Amino acid sequence: MGVGGLSAKVDRLIEKILSDLPDDDLTGRLKRLQYVIDRLSVDSKDAARLELRTWRTSPLFCKTQ
Repeated sequence: MGVGGLSAKVDRLIEKILSDLPDDDLTGRLKRLQYVIDRLSVDSKDAARLELRTWRTSPLFCKTQ
């Protein structure tokens, strides 16, 4: 999948997120988009922490004694 395919999927996701809000409700639309952005940011940081924790405890990366 190229960048164009990802862009189309992002556009469809945004349409679903905002579908129940009227086009002229800019405040509501911006608040909802910011909530989704914040949520994705927190989720990605949690995933990164989990990956780091997994990496640190993996026997493949532990020093042998």
